[in-house]
Amino acid sequence: MTTRLNQLLEHVLDGEPVIGDEIDEIFRRADRMRRRRLQALIGSGAAVVAVIAATGYALTVTLMPGADTSAPAPAASYAAARPSAVADPVLALIAPIADAKLRISPRPPERGSGWRQYSVTDSAGRPRGTIEVAVYHVAEDLCFPVLAAPGKCARTEWAPAGVEYVRYDDEKDPDWQVHQTIARHITDGRTVAVMATGERGADDAAGGKPGLTGAQVQKIATDRRLFDAFGSSEDCFGPSSGACPAFKVPVPDGSD
Repeated sequence: MTTRLNQLLEHVLDGEPVIGDEIDEIFRRADRMRRRRLQALIGSGAAVVAVIAATGYALTVTLMPGADTSAPAPAASYAAARPSAVADPVLALIAPIADAKLRISPRPPERGSGWRQYSVTDSAGRPRGTIEVAVYHVAEDLCFPVLAAPGKCARTEWAPAGVEYVRYDDEKDPDWQVHQTIARHITDGRTVAVMATGERGADDAAGGKPGLTGAQVQKIATDRRLFDAFGSSEDCFGPSSGACPAFKVPVPDGSD
């Protein structure tokens, strides 16, 4: 009986640590179990975070269908789209008013202190004349000229923002048809002259017609933004007056 019992119990303790190391082995096994549980917990947490993030994204797309989730396209340069609008605020005012079939571009010599000059061409590239703009500082009340009566003052009309003006349109000469407006801001005396002329040497009156109508020239000249488009120190009565455009109807300097 004892021999049989010994045979049965012979392999019971196989794989178990020897008696001297059993305490250490117990702690090592416990440590391995803790690490496994910790790894499992971390894995579960990462999965939960991923699920929450995916759910939040889905809700955002569903509840805000207008939201643009794509990467933003590189911003186009405004200067490249409309180079003149940034560099030349005067041209930025003129271009939208002109006929869409016409192209307005700086005409050399294109600018100076107190003045700007532009060429007008049609869609085929044919010249349609010139647009000239100038600003003046007029200290006293301006006597707007009367073409038919030199020395007399013209009766002015009024535009919003305290701007008085007179139109001068002359289409009698087929070789130099002119639409001009002189306008003055009464609070500071700043005065502008805007003139559109047809291309000289045209075969007929239609070919020499200015690129802007008289009404368009008036609209540009009486726009308060045109006065602000020039620097505060710009003045065609100043040192650079000799370079300023020669208008059909000159702006009086107050000494006339």
